[in-house]
Amino acid sequence: MPKLKFKSSSTFSSLLNKKYMVLMTNFVFQGMRYMTRGELAFKLMFTLVFTIFFNLIFNNLFVSALVGHFANFCLNGQFFVLSRYLFSRDAISPKGLSEFIDIISKSYKKFGVADVLVIGSFCRMEMGNSSDLDLRIMHKADYWSSFKAYLYAFYLRFLGVIRLFPMDVYCFSDLTFLDKLRADENPSFFEGDERFLTKYPNSRPALLLLEKNIEAWHC
Repeated sequence: MPKLKFKSSSTFSSLLNKKYMVLMTNFVFQGMRYMTRGELAFKLMFTLVFTIFFNLIFNNLFVSALVGHFANFCLNGQFFVLSRYLFSRDAISPKGLSEFIDIISKSYKKFGVADVLVIGSFCRMEMGNSSDLDLRIMHKADYWSSFKAYLYAFYLRFLGVIRLFPMDVYCFSDLTFLDKLRADENPSFFEGDERFLTKYPNSRPALLLLEKNIEAWHC
């Protein structure tokens, strides 16, 4: 059966776990509640650009905004993370995970980001067929570095869409952004920034944890 988004047994959580509610809230917010202000502005820029484009076709601002937001959802969303709560199907495979980690290891430096952290079930070595890949892109706080990080997040989200891969990604420049993580999570890394390793001395490289996750996948 599909994965439950909210584990609480309350009536409100039961309502939010309804498929139509999961789909509707994901479409409306598209992860924007968890973004920094800079990434939120970058995300909304796509909806604005799409809205302007479609308004040239429909000449109706409301319809254009709705279609533009949907286009943003399709190209810059995280639909296959959402699909785990809608359908009874394997969301991820060891092969798909290995390929995506390899993509990240070969691409993040090209976008000039400081590091890419992997959190969630990956860093706890609890990956399974219903998991997704939770990523956090660490970047410097200046405007140009931030822009490149947001562009890289878009690149990864788009790859997730075309590869049918459940990948959840957000950007940050302040390490306090990670304070929301579970107490048993030590984010894994690709670069190993000194500030990050000081905060998480028990963190391990993502490529090392990939091997351990694959080994433990079906155990």
